Amino acid sequence: MAELIRISKVGGRYLVFEVKDVATLRREHCICAVFVGTTPQNPNQNVFSGLPIELLAEEAKLLVDKGAAFIADDATSHLTPMDASTKQAYLQSLKTRRRIFQRAADEEKVELQKIGEKMKAASLAKKAASDSSSAADNSLFESSSAPRKTGPSLPGVSTLGRHITPTTSVDILADPQAHRVSIQTPRAYPLYKHLNAGGYYITPGIRFGADYSVYPGDPFRYHAHFMATSFEWDEEITVLDLVTGGRLGTGVKKGFLIGGEAPSEEAAQGAGKDRVRAFTIEWAAM
Repeated sequence: MAELIRISKVGGRYLVFEVKDVATLRREHCICAVFVGTTPQNPNQNVFSGLPIELLAEEAKLLVDKGAAFIADDATSHLTPMDASTKQAYLQSLKTRRRIFQRAADEEKVELQKIGEKMKAASLAKKAASDSSSAADNSLFESSSAPRKTGPSLPGVSTLGRHITPTTSVDILADPQAHRVSIQTPRAYPLYKHLNAGGYYITPGIRFGADYSVYPGDPFRYHAHFMATSFEWDEEITVLDLVTGGRLGTGVKKGFLIGGEAPSEEAAQGAGKDRVRAFTIEWAAM
């Protein structure tokens, strides 16, 4: 059985800190989310964000419903006192990570030294060939046989201090799955679930004035095909909303997708098992 993904609820936001969980979400659940973290020891950078990722409420709800994740109250978890055995295990895990990193750094240094020696040998051979072809007996410059001055050798990697910056504090928790909390169903959840089940990748659509931007595949490879907005089944949709969404969607080369869930007592014609029906509006000419 696959390990459950831990979603930390912090200040009403749903965050995932583990990089392996981020990869699982993208690879197996078509969920990209949004990176909101800053680089350790460089909090002022604002070009590219890193871990953690922030999930939409719809994404967190979907993962819980699928049995792939659980939501934990992070504040309560970290205020729980750490027992001695948990603390010792955490310190040991840091030492183990440091040894692994140290070994990898030493191996990399050895490889770089081998490459440097090959380049130096090639350079000396080239210079020797050039000197032998010179016809001048006397030179204003120093003889090539004169000893070369070399700078002080750099200390080996193993002599430099290496420090590990943990990306998560889940290891200090006695029981990471404790303090679970529930999540309410968001308004647009039926449409989100319907699109996710179709294999679409979904990101926040606020930049286009919609609930979601919908991609046919990973956003690293595709542009969004739709800007989607959810409506209640009996909600009145004004013509102005349709014109605005349709013209904007066409202007940015996307379809304006609207959808909603039919009431349980009313079967919607053309709707699937999830009772969600969606339409796409595109402007014929601009």
